[in-house]
Amino acid sequence: MTITCQAIAGLPLAHTCAITLTIMSASLAAQPAPYDSAKPLPHATLFAPGIISTGDYESHATFTPDGREMYFLKMAPTFSRWSIFVSRYKDGSWSPPEVAPFSGQYQDADPYITADGKHFYFISDRPVEAGGGRQSHHDIWVMDKTDSGWSAPRHLPAPVNSDADEFYPIALKNGTLYFGSQRKEANGVGDIYRAVPQKDGSYEVENLGPPVNTGAGEYEAFVTEDERLMLLAITRRPDSLGDIDLYVSHKQADGKWSEPVNLGPEINSSARELSPKLTPNGKYLIWMSCRVPALPAKPQQRTTAEVLQELHSPGNGLGDIYQIDVSAVPALKPSAK
Repeated sequence: MTITCQAIAGLPLAHTCAITLTIMSASLAAQPAPYDSAKPLPHATLFAPGIISTGDYESHATFTPDGREMYFLKMAPTFSRWSIFVSRYKDGSWSPPEVAPFSGQYQDADPYITADGKHFYFISDRPVEAGGGRQSHHDIWVMDKTDSGWSAPRHLPAPVNSDADEFYPIALKNGTLYFGSQRKEANGVGDIYRAVPQKDGSYEVENLGPPVNTGAGEYEAFVTEDERLMLLAITRRPDSLGDIDLYVSHKQADGKWSEPVNLGPEINSSARELSPKLTPNGKYLIWMSCRVPALPAKPQQRTTAEVLQELHSPGNGLGDIYQIDVSAVPALKPSAK
């Protein structure tokens, strides 16, 4: 991009350039993201129905920082097949999703692009050694942004990866990594871990412990850049509304995480909810739900075409991607304590 500054009467050229850049920055900041809604979203709303959210099982959305590329999963109802898809925002709409260039051969899942757009994390059962067979579990991999796209996937070292399944890597711009794991020392069927990179390229890994990790199953954790808010996908908690529910925990004054709070019936249902994230601009909560609309009390007779359309559309009990205004979710507000 070329910037041309023309002198303004009475002002030095340097000041003119500073004003020009300030105006341009404000203009760019004011531009809406492709996922921004033209109207408030106070309730769970399907994301791009018919394009992104379809009759297939879709989940685990992540965006590039400008919001113009979206990566997400399409998978089998039994969780037996996973592939990462990509859609691009062009001419006012999302493009038909395609299998991402690095996916489609192995079981790839849980994509996440860092806030600075420099790294792309995901999990896979692909072989660690070239020419080897697929692994019996899923490890965390990372790709770096290059001038020609994403680099070849790079396997993260132990103790980030183990001989058990790792899930949902969320990396901060400083390299700190949060992820779920079913390794042997986990408190329940899964725990959340924090990994801090060291100067020699290794990682120092810690189990977050209680109250985040319990005898239930903690699988997925999204953490904001300031490490003050954590969104969690948890199963088997006493206050759960369904299969897997979404929760929030806030960092307290003493540096410890608060007891996770259920995000409530607007977000959770009697079905499964997964993959909680905030959009890059922080305006929306985006997640996956297997919810099904309630049956009408007085249904009308439907044709074959109408029944088939319903079975093959979002809301058929497979996973769909939803979004909602962050301001509409009271539990996301920090406690006054």
